[in-house]
Amino acid sequence: MRTFSGEDTEHSNYRNRKFASNSCRLGYSALGDKSICRRFRGWWDTPEGARGLYREGMTPIAVNDCFGWLHTPVDARRNDVAVLICPGLLGDELVAYCALRVLADELAGAGYWTVRLQYPGTGDSCDRAIERPDGHWAAWQESIGTTADWLKSVSGARKLLICGMRAGAMLATLSASHRNDIDGLLLFEPTVSGRSYARELMLDAELHGGRVLPSGGGIEVGEFNFSATTIAQITGTDLRRTTMGATRKVAVFSRAGTRPVDECLESWRQAGVEVTVGGWSSDLDSLVGHPTFDAVKLPTFRDVIAWVTTAFPLARDATAAAHPQSALPAEATLRPGGCIETTLRFGSGQRLFGIVCNPETGPSRHVVIIVNGGRDPRYGAARQGVEFARRLARSGLSSLRADFAGLGDSLGPPGTENIISHAFTDRSADIRAMIEALEKRGFRKFTVQGICSGAYHAFHAALVERRIGALMLVNQPLFSLPQRPDEITYLHHRQRTPLFYFRKVSSLQSWRTLLEGRVDIGRTLHSLWVRGLRSARLGSRRIGRALGLIRKLSFAQSSLSELCERRVETLFLFSPAKVDLEMFRREFTLEPDALTRYPGAEIRIVPRMDHALISSESRHDAQVEMIGFLSRQR
Repeated sequence: MRTFSGEDTEHSNYRNRKFASNSCRLGYSALGDKSICRRFRGWWDTPEGARGLYREGMTPIAVNDCFGWLHTPVDARRNDVAVLICPGLLGDELVAYCALRVLADELAGAGYWTVRLQYPGTGDSCDRAIERPDGHWAAWQESIGTTADWLKSVSGARKLLICGMRAGAMLATLSASHRNDIDGLLLFEPTVSGRSYARELMLDAELHGGRVLPSGGGIEVGEFNFSATTIAQITGTDLRRTTMGATRKVAVFSRAGTRPVDECLESWRQAGVEVTVGGWSSDLDSLVGHPTFDAVKLPTFRDVIAWVTTAFPLARDATAAAHPQSALPAEATLRPGGCIETTLRFGSGQRLFGIVCNPETGPSRHVVIIVNGGRDPRYGAARQGVEFARRLARSGLSSLRADFAGLGDSLGPPGTENIISHAFTDRSADIRAMIEALEKRGFRKFTVQGICSGAYHAFHAALVERRIGALMLVNQPLFSLPQRPDEITYLHHRQRTPLFYFRKVSSLQSWRTLLEGRVDIGRTLHSLWVRGLRSARLGSRRIGRALGLIRKLSFAQSSLSELCERRVETLFLFSPAKVDLEMFRREFTLEPDALTRYPGAEIRIVPRMDHALISSESRHDAQVEMIGFLSRQR
């Protein structure tokens, strides 16, 4: 048996944890100048007992080019303690995004002014700070300090509690070590060793189309292009050697103890810090992983809130009560180079959220609507939507990047505010709401762009929304869902080859998993049976049409014909991966003349493209194709 060193133990947890996002994978193995912000009041009537974002007081902010969210107590009373949430990076934040949104609102509900920060070069924040010679790591620590100062000024707090997730815990602790106003730390699954984390980044780059430059070089991984300086700064970080400064109390919530974490906490105890190791209940599981498609209940954070309120009780004396409500500035605006971005709340009860990105010279009449791929917010691999929006603006086109209901920062229907919605929930009403909100802003021509399930939703919305004039569909996996049975299991199994199942059958571990009841064998066999029937049906239809025996069009063919008759122009973009091309090939073939019967529709197979546009080459080539398509629309 191999014996791991401390750092190896921490690194092995990375390999075994459920890393991949709930992203647009469908079972694939890809995986602001001083803030001006706006408090939204009276968005909707709040039913008694409603929790989460249904309460008022969640406000988009921009602080020194960084986007974020301010969650305020219902009475906006100035308090002596405020909370700053520092997210993880890449897939860590992609998975935890909605859960941390709920945490922020629960903290606000308990009376704590709370900010969720998006570091420079992540999410909807601008990139300028990370382009400086000192790189990402220094820029991210600086953004924490700047946002902490802003939060204190707007909330009236004298002390701060900083919350960090994974790599965000490293950044939070480093920031606390340089300040005298950080009273506590709240850490989820903290990464202790920067050297170990750098190994994770290298592994992630190797697995997901990134690049690791030769010894002493940088790493290109996901949306990041880390310089050698940044990697050196990360590698040189070790929380076991970090001085805690004025921090008095720390709570750590982690699934399993590791030697580095235990050593770190012991060093802090020796320095006089009061350390609490919280239990990891199933309530917190959606912080670190959840199913690709199914609806997900988000954490309640009961134990976490209980620790915060006990460790940092708010001042309730006459002096605190006498403070007037804080006056919050106006709407959040970001100014990336060549663009102006403003926030937009829309839809029934103003429950949906997006960001309008206009050229610096002013909005165009034509607007591109960029929707969620899978169930991802605009973070990690899904940040390609932000990059594309800004590239469009620099090309003279406006865009809206928006979250579907129950995803990212958009609320689901009443009663489901703390649930991530199913990946294949009907999104036509959401896309119609996006168009109506944009029409009120003067836009008249609408193109919808989506990746994976986002492409599926865009295609279906165009069938019922006649204002959509063009579609850009990237790696659309399906034209219709199986009528029965469970489409989730079907989609998980649809790309697996007979060889995959042969290996499973001949694996001892697979039989152990089956006998221990960890696999729903009935559900799996049912899905495989339906997959076989579906494949046989599609194959026989294709042969029948080729022989002239079947003249009735399939749903995909009749739907595309309908769109073409309405002069909706459609671009299908695919990676060369067989699994990405499978459904399109079955419906239309991949021959050069496959779409000649469909005027206005075209297909491009992009050699360097991956499924979710994770690599920089993939994003670049897909964007070139889409901007070329749009230029032919003008």
